[in-house]
This record gives sequence, C-alpha cells and structure tokens, in this order.
Amino acid sequence: MKSDKRCPKDMSKALLEKFQQAYKDLDLFPLVEAEDIEKFRVDYGRSVRIRLKQEIEASLLNGKFVFTGHRGCGKSTLLKQLAVEMQPNHAVILFSIADQIEMSAVTHTNILYAIAIQLLSYASRQKIKIADDIRETLLGWNTTVRKQVASEGAKESIGIGGKWFEAVSLMLQQEKSFRDELETTFSKKISDLVQKCDRIAAAIQTAKKQQPVLVIIDDLDKLDLSLVESIFRDNVKSLFSPGFRIVFTIPVAAARETQIMSSLSSAGIVRPRIFPVAKFFSKADCHKFDAEPDPKYLNTFMQLLGKRIPDGLLEQETARRIVLMSGGVVRETVRLARECCLECMVQVDIDPEDETVAINNEILTIALRNLRNDFDRQIGSDLYKILITVYETAETPDACGAGFVQLLHGLMVLEYENDSIWYDVHPIVVELLKQKQLIEIVS
Repeated sequence: MKSDKRCPKDMSKALLEKFQQAYKDLDLFPLVEAEDIEKFRVDYGRSVRIRLKQEIEASLLNGKFVFTGHRGCGKSTLLKQLAVEMQPNHAVILFSIADQIEMSAVTHTNILYAIAIQLLSYASRQKIKIADDIRETLLGWNTTVRKQVASEGAKESIGIGGKWFEAVSLMLQQEKSFRDELETTFSKKISDLVQKCDRIAAAIQTAKKQQPVLVIIDDLDKLDLSLVESIFRDNVKSLFSPGFRIVFTIPVAAARETQIMSSLSSAGIVRPRIFPVAKFFSKADCHKFDAEPDPKYLNTFMQLLGKRIPDGLLEQETARRIVLMSGGVVRETVRLARECCLECMVQVDIDPEDETVAINNEILTIALRNLRNDFDRQIGSDLYKILITVYETAETPDACGAGFVQLLHGLMVLEYENDSIWYDVHPIVVELLKQKQLIEIVS
C-alpha cells in the first residue's frame, strides 16, 4: 500500500472540503433541478404521487386540488416530479409562491395575479401570441411595469429573455407599495383578473394542440395559519374561479381547522391529499426501546444520506440514529445531518491535524443538543402539557386547539396514518421532555 505523502495541512483541507460539499448537497432539498433529481432522488412518496396524478387526469379540466403534509416531508420534490410526469399531456406551470410574493403579504388577489403572470411568461417563452388587451390589463396598470415593457420595444417582441417578468416578480417580492397598488387595482375586479387568466390558458391550450393547462403552486403550506384562513376560508371561491387545473398546497395544520375544511368542501374539495410522514414504528411499538423500525422506510432514508454524504464521513450506526431521530420527516433528516456536517467542519478547523473527524455518535450528540435547544425556545410552558398527553396517549384532547395546531405546524408533534390517525412527539422533543423529567423513560 502506498503511503499518503500529503502534508497534514493538505489533508485537513481535503477533509474540510468533503464536509463542505456534503453540507451543500444536503442543502439541495427540495430537489427541483433535473440534474439534482437524477443524482440525489430516492424512491419515496411514489404511491402518493401516482394517486395525485390519477386524480388530476380523471378530473374535469377546471379541477382544483389541495395537497398537504408536514413541512419538509418531501412535497416540493414530489410536485416537481409530478410536473415532469404530467408534461407530455399537459402544459405545466410550476412555481413557488415564495419566489413571487413576500410570504407575509400573500393574498388571494396576488396569488391570482401571480398565476396570470406565470401564464403570460409561459406563453411568451413558447412564443404564443396573447391579445394586447390582456397584456395591458396585467402589465399596463403599473407605471414601473409599463416603462419596463416599453423599454423592450414592441409588445410582440417580449418573449424569451424579456425582463418584464423579472421586474414584476422583484416588485411583488420587495415593494409593499406595488402590492398595495395591486390590491387596489384588482381586489374589486377579481372576475376580470380571472377572465384574463382563462383567456391566456385558452390560448396556450390551443397552441399546445388542446393540451390542458395545469398550474402547480408550491410553498403555500409555509404561510402563517392566519393568512391561510383568510385565503382558503374567506376567499376560496375567487381563488378557485379559474377554468383550468390548479394544485394548491396548504399547511397540514390547516386540515385541522373546521372552517377552512368547510370552505374547501363547499368549493368542491372532497378532502386534501396528504403526504404522510414515514412510519418507522407502529403506534403500539413507537416507544418500545427494543422495537425494530420498518426496514423499507429506514433503508430509503439511509439511501438519502448515502447519496449526499461520501463514504468514510458518516458511521453507519450514526446514520441510523440520524434517520430515526427525524421522526420520519425528510427535511428533519437533512437538517440533522447538516448540523452534524457543520460540527465536523468546526472540529477540522479547531484541530487540523486530526484526520479521523467523522460524523459519529459524539458529533451527533452535539447536533441533537443544538436542535433540541431550538425546539425548547419555541415551546411555551403551556404547551408541555399537550406534548405529555400526546406522548402518553398518541392522541390529543383537542385536535383543533390553538396550542396543538401550533405544535403540529412547528413539527413538534407529528401526524401518522394507519387505519386511523395518531400522533407522536418529535423524537428530539421527546429527548427534551426526558431532560426536563416530564416523562418516564420507557425500556
């Protein structure tokens, strides 16, 4: 065997770069770009994606669909894969509301406007002619946008590479005055805005040989519940008015709000499609010390880590613990692994001569402490009683109560499905409850 003649400094740099790359690769979640999907995707959520696909294809052309699940369970990656699968037979427009509108300022009006702008941008990229009065309605109401369009020359020239779309997106994101003017202009003319959306969609469908239009809006599930109530409870009729297929996302906690669900039901949504959390353990075994996790889910999550962290940087037993401490939420697995990578980078920087730094149980203990403290800062004293009840019973005394909904929205409580719905406390929060001696350690 050849000896490694590199100096300790070079070896330290190489090790640090490996952890840095793993940290970056773990940050690629959700997977959006085709290259990243090909490199990092694992076969997770396939049955959910197929069900959603079949429901869309079997629906009327103006069908509306609501998709939910815990934050970080893999919805965005699933929706991207769904968009790719639907493209042969649909004109698909997928966008994140977070990329278009300041999240604290999302309304049903600017969601509809964002849909209209996305449709117009798609038509421009595909060189599909759109009537001038539609462009005037959507772009001519604002002086800044009008000047941007005019600076690019004739309206017909606004196509691939046109900057009007970037200008509108930037103003939606950053300028409150723009959003306020948008609300003033369109809030009382929603039917006109919807009509313009429908006309663009019709033009796209005609140009694409009668392919139905499918719009998929991601990241609405990241909105505060107060905004979700205003959008999906008070204005769902307007939001669902466009005559083409749209997939919306909502927070999983919103599925516990009776008024929101009633409004969705009245708008034709039989029930939201839910992306369930992976169940490593059954309800009966979830707190047994010697229970064996479901190998199907365990192996899938282990593959997720293996595709992002090179051999030699992560001990297998530690990888298993990282996965189980995630509670079955993909993003929590990623978040904990990234915290471990960061701690390893710190260790390499502190002691460059230590060539043995790896993600092991010692590193994981530090990472768990950091995330446990993050949860502790979010949990008020009044919420611990709810957590104890959920841990001891796998139920909740009030599924619609504000405290429980807050815990569900913040991933401190996780929802699982078998023949019935049951709940458990996030494994890292369980460690917090043990630390505070609020629950007994089950053996």
